Amino acid sequence: GLEFPVVFLAGMEQGLFPHARSLGHPEEIEEERRLFYVGITRAQERLYLTLSRYRRFGSEISSSRPSSFLDELPPEIVDAEEVW
Repeated sequence: GLEFPVVFLAGMEQGLFPHARSLGHPEEIEEERRLFYVGITRAQERLYLTLSRYRRFGSEISSSRPSSFLDELPPEIVDAEEVW
């Protein structure tokens, strides 16, 4: 498959990735988890996972939570610059 020296995965927030429509549907969550795995395994040297504390949807600003997929990463490979 295609690999890149640096990969950015943005929007790692619950409701975005995994998407809110897939929550409550185990087979859809597994498909999103597979996509997450594909994304992170494309990075050869550096992988950046970004998320936002607040997100605007239309005219509303709401707080967001980190994606549940981030909890599945081994802590010894995560170098977080800021603790949520």
